[in-house]
Amino acid sequence: MPVLLLLAFAVLAVAAILFTTARHFDAGEAQRSEQRVARLMAGAENSLAVVMRDYAGWDAAVTHVVDRFDLPWADENIGIYLSGGYRLSMSLVIDRQGRVIYGMEDGKRLTDNRMREIQPPPALGRMMEKSIAALPGTTEAVAGVVRWGDQLFLASVADIRPSQGGAARPDGMSLAFLQRLDRVAVARLLDPLLLENVDISARQLPLDVGLLPLVEFGAAPDSPPAGWLTWRVPRPALDFLSSVYWVLGGVLLALFALTAQVLTRVQRAARREAEMNDALRQLSERYRALIDALPDMVCLLADGRVSLINAAGLSMLGISPADAGRVVGRPYLDLVVDADRLIFHRVMQMRGRGGIEWATLRIQAADGTIVPIELAVLPVTGEPLGEMTLVARDRRPELARRETLRAAETRAAVADRAKGQFLANISHELRTPLNAIIGFSEILRDELLGSLGVPQYKEYAVDIHEGGLHLLRLVNDLLDIARMDAGTLELREGWVDIAPLIDRCERLLRQKAAERGVPVKLDVSPQGLRVLADEVRLKQIVVNLLGNAVRFSEAGQPVAVIVRLDGPTGDVLIEVADHGIGMNVDAMRIALEPFSQVEGGHNRRQPGAGLGLPLARGYAEAHGGSLTMQSTPAVGTTVTVRLPASRVALAPIEG
Repeated sequence: MPVLLLLAFAVLAVAAILFTTARHFDAGEAQRSEQRVARLMAGAENSLAVVMRDYAGWDAAVTHVVDRFDLPWADENIGIYLSGGYRLSMSLVIDRQGRVIYGMEDGKRLTDNRMREIQPPPALGRMMEKSIAALPGTTEAVAGVVRWGDQLFLASVADIRPSQGGAARPDGMSLAFLQRLDRVAVARLLDPLLLENVDISARQLPLDVGLLPLVEFGAAPDSPPAGWLTWRVPRPALDFLSSVYWVLGGVLLALFALTAQVLTRVQRAARREAEMNDALRQLSERYRALIDALPDMVCLLADGRVSLINAAGLSMLGISPADAGRVVGRPYLDLVVDADRLIFHRVMQMRGRGGIEWATLRIQAADGTIVPIELAVLPVTGEPLGEMTLVARDRRPELARRETLRAAETRAAVADRAKGQFLANISHELRTPLNAIIGFSEILRDELLGSLGVPQYKEYAVDIHEGGLHLLRLVNDLLDIARMDAGTLELREGWVDIAPLIDRCERLLRQKAAERGVPVKLDVSPQGLRVLADEVRLKQIVVNLLGNAVRFSEAGQPVAVIVRLDGPTGDVLIEVADHGIGMNVDAMRIALEPFSQVEGGHNRRQPGAGLGLPLARGYAEAHGGSLTMQSTPAVGTTVTVRLPASRVALAPIEG
């Protein structure tokens, strides 16, 4: 009983390790998602402040707003354009007494009655005070979160001053931009992160939701947040465990049942089984974080200088959002390597002529790395002369391929890659205790340490040894599936004679076919056919296909293995045909997916982990070939493996 309890504890420990490791990985992913959300929010504040600094430090704004108020000019340059171009919910001009003298809300100019009713919230007042109190010099834009009534806004305020700087005027004006923070706005803001259930809430939600507190500008340290950005916390590891728990659970339960029978009768194996449990308890996995999917670099240039750059551009240059000032305000030409500056000048001269034209050149990141890019420059419609948009795509093959996939695929694709990594690690770790089980069961089966006494003990040892070998084959199959997913499957190639290989495969399954009463026919032509392949993997392809054909055929239904050359292409075709139960199109699709079973639960008539066909297809594709299926319910199935003609050779036929 103590040994059984120890074994049960080991099984629970393995489950606990897997669960704890998954939770640890998911906790790190949740923390990283909070950091990325915070960076995006800070970038939005910085972007709004950059726009504010451009407008508040515009000499024309001083002339037409402060010196004399020009209503048509304000409508065209502050009101209507900003509402549409920058998605501003509200733009206001406020005098030193805090009165609104001009305003545009949701694309409509505020009436005089409405402006008299407006009382700017305290946070907006604090922002005005800070911008007015700025030292003489260039305009300082202040940005932050503001609660106005029952709504939250991302706001920026600056004192309107000449572009050359100067002190605040007693009769001066302040300019305020506000962007409403609602569900649509925050969803658009966080869209690059591919998060789910993005929302904004006035209260803190449960712990399984990602939270970012929104604190009003200038609020006291002990003040509660004005609101919360919320999203569904990513859980790739736990989601994967929930999809494969039945496989791992079945494996562990089968191992427990077989081992328990022997351990209750053979006390000598107690110490060895305890060591196995200790090894299982040491299982732990480490995961690396998923790389953020990066879109293209987008810059807004004013007279050739960077006035706005997105997070992807900063990442491409190796600069954190907090250090965006290292780029903003600099000529974009400074980023271009010397040898490619002439190309950049030509692109600038050709902008807006004949549509979009892309040019290839190189830029230099902050750490000195040379980044090849594809660049296009377009003038901004409605902007003063010199304003333009620059779009740059990273051309580095590996990074571009990875980022394109990450930007195009859904969260399910990300989880699928995490699944491959997790499955590969788990398969490697399970092989160590399995080798111990197989080795110890061989000692018991062969009675290497002395007679067991009762013949049934030896029978039990044979059972656990066969179960361990079966489980090891399953783990090896799982490892190959993971390697295929990761693209790291390696082949040991050599010239393989097809006819002898087909004969060996048939002999392996001859007893099983005889027990089911299924005749197997072989037809290999031409004689002396050889292929360049991994003999072990090629043999497993034929064994898997032939085993399936025999398994799903009734007594008297023949199974045929036909090897021939395809006349038009010269490819080798290996066909395995049966007259068994057959499948429809949906069933064939399911059968080619790892771990899938066409029949499930109590309706399953045949055992198996659902890896035979996926492995066969993966091995065929690793050789540059393919696997196709043709099947009709109640008629039969034909599976064809095609190997390219470049791998084919004919051995000379002797005399």
